Amino acid sequence: MWFAELEGNLRRVNSDSNEHNRSEDFRAFSSINDDVWHNDRATGAYEWWYFDATSDDGRDVFVVIFLTNFIFSPRYNRSVKGLCADNASTPARFPAVSIWWYRDGKVFLRTIKEFSSEHFSANTDAPACRIGNSSFHLHRSNGEAHYRLQLDETLRHGRKLQASLDWLVSEGDFDRELNDARPAPSSSGHEWNMVAPKCHVSGTLILVEPNGGKQAHEFCGTGYHDHNRDGRPLVQTVAAWQWGRAHFADRTIVFYRYAGRDSGQTHVSRLFIAHDNKLVVCDAQFVEADMRRDLFGLRYPRMLHIRFRHETGAPAALRVEQRHVLESSFFYLRFAGKAWLETKDEKEQQASLVSEYLAPRALGWRSLHWLINMRIGRENRSSFLP
Repeated sequence: MWFAELEGNLRRVNSDSNEHNRSEDFRAFSSINDDVWHNDRATGAYEWWYFDATSDDGRDVFVVIFLTNFIFSPRYNRSVKGLCADNASTPARFPAVSIWWYRDGKVFLRTIKEFSSEHFSANTDAPACRIGNSSFHLHRSNGEAHYRLQLDETLRHGRKLQASLDWLVSEGDFDRELNDARPAPSSSGHEWNMVAPKCHVSGTLILVEPNGGKQAHEFCGTGYHDHNRDGRPLVQTVAAWQWGRAHFADRTIVFYRYAGRDSGQTHVSRLFIAHDNKLVVCDAQFVEADMRRDLFGLRYPRMLHIRFRHETGAPAALRVEQRHVLESSFFYLRFAGKAWLETKDEKEQQASLVSEYLAPRALGWRSLHWLINMRIGRENRSSFLP
């Protein structure tokens, strides 16, 4: 009965999705070769490199983002708004490094650091970026691709974080377009390069105390890496964006639901299955349940039921529980939780989940800028609030 109902829903959502694709301004693909700095000089243009990892025991989640322009920065958003108002073409650059370390569903360490443009450098012909004293670069050896991250950040109360971490690509670089139709290279939509949906992550994290004492933490787990970019300011283009990833024993599933401001807020939904060095692209139907509001009033579903066709062609479903709110604001949420994969011919599987929800409209509200600024450090100075 359940699968008969699912078959009908899938026929309907596939028809709807094909209609939406013709006006979609969201391009998804997977390529290490394109994981470089594009140096887009358009007003408000941004790109970021995102890395996350979950430890083998499930206790620790680690997230690092390198941003050419910090999309949440009041300085960046004020500058873009002023340039647009004056019809000016000289872009601002506000690079930033954001690092989050969660343990048992709670914040263990957080640092968001914005830098001036002279502290930023990146490579246009190979994946590499340095912001302040932190950096990443791609290293290839014996036919394997490794992303090496070196972190050196000042924390609150005189502490420091020093880390050396390696993202070894297990499933990725599929070097293919993930939409039905490939936009022209000059198209102005958002680009999501799902570089490596699954990586083996290992390395050492060191916390340095003001007195010089050190605590070393050896990390081993499963990770993910992607790269996002757009030539347009985020607050003017994105209405809402929900995405997440779950690493199952034999596959990784990544999903997104995106609505652009210029598309009448029509949602476009996809689900990707990385398995056995292949990436299967599925149209998907999202059903939200158990709606809640976070501390700052942002409304979100605690449960998602995502219906799609399995890589075998059979109907399937991903049940998502966004269990722990790790980060909360007026415009952005990050969750840790669980996902369950249900198929007709296989036993139900369970995996840990990292997901995010973004509704950036509030970034344009100047009344909130003072509060956002209190969470942002500047170069060698830590933030006022943790």
